[in-house]
Amino acid sequence: MGIMYFVLIRGRNCEKYIERCINSLYRQTYQNWRAMIVLDAPKDKSYEKALPFDGNKIYVHLNEIHKGLCQNMWHGMNLIKENLYPKPEDVICILDADDSLDDRALETVNKHYERKDCLVTHGSYIKLSKKRKTRVSKPYPAGVKVRKSRWRGSHFKTFKLKLWEHFPRRYLQDEKGRWGEAASDLGLMFTIMELAGMDKVRHISKPIYLWKDNTKFKTDVEKQKKWEKIFRNKTILSPI
Repeated sequence: MGIMYFVLIRGRNCEKYIERCINSLYRQTYQNWRAMIVLDAPKDKSYEKALPFDGNKIYVHLNEIHKGLCQNMWHGMNLIKENLYPKPEDVICILDADDSLDDRALETVNKHYERKDCLVTHGSYIKLSKKRKTRVSKPYPAGVKVRKSRWRGSHFKTFKLKLWEHFPRRYLQDEKGRWGEAASDLGLMFTIMELAGMDKVRHISKPIYLWKDNTKFKTDVEKQKKWEKIFRNKTILSPI
């Protein structure tokens, strides 16, 4: 049957994009996947758009109360474990609800995991902005400390479930236990890559992730900087 992939789709107000996101999964050339869609108390019709897809391969969950980026990440992972029953060697994939995948995304990722020495992948994406497509792709240098290095652990983010079993919840929180409000990708991937060890992290040079640059929703730069600093200052973890 091959490796099973569990896709965590996170979003809030994404009614314009959620169907495109889901359909990109159904178009995958590698079909060993299931998905958990977690909509974080949307104020639009995102849930109504996603609900018809709830069924055999997709589970749709609605948060009645807004949780925010990092808490929703943690919540979504728990929902996958409780409802989809992944195994430690299965792979978790992170997909934002306003983005989508190249048709061969899972097939491309699977080639790395089939080699047995891969626990994490990250890599290249196509930025969709003002009708332009910009390819971005840079690996981490050998031996780098990711928490102290320039951020490169971007889309398409995937990792073995067994790494998540060792993920400390506090690494998505501040020192007072408040959940991160920004920089959730950094909080996730710094920790996951450290738990894996960089020799088990694979960079994918081919752009397989389509990132929608929603300029309507401007990033709170100060909040982003604050939480990036918090996540970077966490104690470096040893590989499991």
